[in-house]
Amino acid sequence: MAVQIQMRRGTASQWQSSNPTLASGEWGLETDTDKFKIGNGTDAWNSITTYSSLGVGTAGGTMTGTLNFGTDGSGVDVNFYSGTAGDHMKWDASEEQLIIEGTNGTVALHVTDGDVTIADGDLTVSGDLTINGATTTVSTTNTLVEDSLIELNTGASSNANDLGIVMERGSTGNNAIIAWDESADKFTMGTTTATGASTGDLSITAGTLVADLEGDVTGDVTGNASGTAATVTGAAQSAITSVGTMTGLAVDGTSQLYECVTEAISGNKTPALTDAGKVFYCSQSGGTQTITIDGSISWPVGTQMVFVASNTSTVTFAESNSTSLDSKDDNKSIDGRYASAALINYGSNTWFLIGALA
Repeated sequence: MAVQIQMRRGTASQWQSSNPTLASGEWGLETDTDKFKIGNGTDAWNSITTYSSLGVGTAGGTMTGTLNFGTDGSGVDVNFYSGTAGDHMKWDASEEQLIIEGTNGTVALHVTDGDVTIADGDLTVSGDLTINGATTTVSTTNTLVEDSLIELNTGASSNANDLGIVMERGSTGNNAIIAWDESADKFTMGTTTATGASTGDLSITAGTLVADLEGDVTGDVTGNASGTAATVTGAAQSAITSVGTMTGLAVDGTSQLYECVTEAISGNKTPALTDAGKVFYCSQSGGTQTITIDGSISWPVGTQMVFVASNTSTVTFAESNSTSLDSKDDNKSIDGRYASAALINYGSNTWFLIGALA
């Protein structure tokens, strides 16, 4: 024969209104909260302040106090299921890890030994996020930062480390870096074997910067400069000690500066543009040496060349390709041994021929 045991029951308001005294060990259940009290045979209902809770039921409930599953050292797995099939949270007692799985068993959150992995979905932190540790690794396709300023080395009271951004290049070559060189107190950029984990005074090989510069450049400029002509203004330079090789540096648009080069010629000569500024020694013995000026060459205005009759030949000058040589009395030959003549371009294919002429 079946035995049915019923617990004394009523709503919370009914219990409070009737305020009975339960017998010792007698249970009284609040049907609308799933809470219960156990009588002691002395205190009325309202005087018993300690509740217990079934924690289950369609009406829900609140558990107070500590809820243990298993015993210390021999726990059991605990599953919390959602209303969606496949979604649940699990405490895995044997692996000592907390796992939240999404639909179809995809792991959304995995916590074990202090490590947290979020594998399914986005993480949004509404408050401040503080990360303490040695290294923060961000592995994304693109990193977007809304802040207008990024501060490196924050909180440092003093600094001995170079600061900057290191760009990993893998097997292509040494890493690229844009940095503040703390020891030199200057900005620098180039390549380095350092990584983002490096500290101290980094070894950086200066790289090439491709950019348009606007504004003043202060300090020494070293190396080679190339490109289109530009205007250099500023304080006068008292001395330029070394400039390398210059082959026609325009100073003010009308003047030319040349390196003084001498050359001996033993026959006829048609000067090229690279001959501008030279002094020629006409060293042929006897006969005639003809110097022909080619008008097809774009000679800069102000180009000069000097010719010296260093031997016994007769040195004469000839015009070619619409060149015009203007000389006193239209003389076009140097007047004997050790005499000289100079050619000066004063407009396109027009030249002055001056000197000891005959």
